[in-house]
Amino acid sequence: MKARIFLLGLVFLLCFAPVNEVSAKTKNKKVYYRDKVIVLMYHHIDAVESGATISPARFGTHMKLLHERGYNVISMDQFYDFKLKGGDVPDNAVVITFDDGYDSYRTYGVKLMDKYNMVGTHFIIGQSSDLHNVKTAHLTWDDMRDLKEKGHSFYNHTYNMHNYAPLDKSGNKTGPLLTNRIYIKEKGRVETQKEYVERITEDLATMEQRLKEELNNEHGIIAFPYGAYNATAKQVLKDLGVSLFFTIKPGINKAGSDEVYRLNAGTPKMTANKFVELLNKYHD
Repeated sequence: MKARIFLLGLVFLLCFAPVNEVSAKTKNKKVYYRDKVIVLMYHHIDAVESGATISPARFGTHMKLLHERGYNVISMDQFYDFKLKGGDVPDNAVVITFDDGYDSYRTYGVKLMDKYNMVGTHFIIGQSSDLHNVKTAHLTWDDMRDLKEKGHSFYNHTYNMHNYAPLDKSGNKTGPLLTNRIYIKEKGRVETQKEYVERITEDLATMEQRLKEELNNEHGIIAFPYGAYNATAKQVLKDLGVSLFFTIKPGINKAGSDEVYRLNAGTPKMTANKFVELLNKYHD
């Protein structure tokens, strides 16, 4: 009788223990979306928050939430293959991006991403890394080379067009340098279409060349300053070999398009709860 009870108990364990184990594992791996990618946008990290600057604690909380809630951070190479070549991505895929080239990416951002084996992509203003002629410290090319060895990547945010310029004589009307025919004070007129194309081509070509010289970049990828672009600028970039274009339009990304949606998470208003709400908005 005892032997029979023992055998029944053993059968019970063999039948049900594996099911319970699989069930527990599955429970912890929720699928929020498949064959799509959320791209997050940040700019600067500093103890003093303002505008597009968030604290290390806030950024660290965002990374912790991504990890704990089962999101999978992927590299830019994998995202590039997904968008343009139909490559595979894991469920709940996320790309982390920064704009402007600030050194806080290295001093704060990378260390916080390292805790969860995550990598990011930074869109660089070339002249700021070449000349360091700005108040806030920017990444050096040596820094970028070291970080690239660890899986991070760096791409085009123009060489020196991250600014607004006058569009008329009064100077009251201004617009992004990349997308506007600007007023030339020395000539007392607005530049011609030919001059506009030549100006932006020189800048964008310079940046693509610097990225190849310093980092041996294989792909041409850009994030538009202020998210501003037009058909002319996009065609110039395509002619220079750029094939993936990051905007600031909100949304989740599917394969097949050369334009990328991004969610702005880099604001002091992005609390932990709001960050979760932002991600949840794009779940299936």
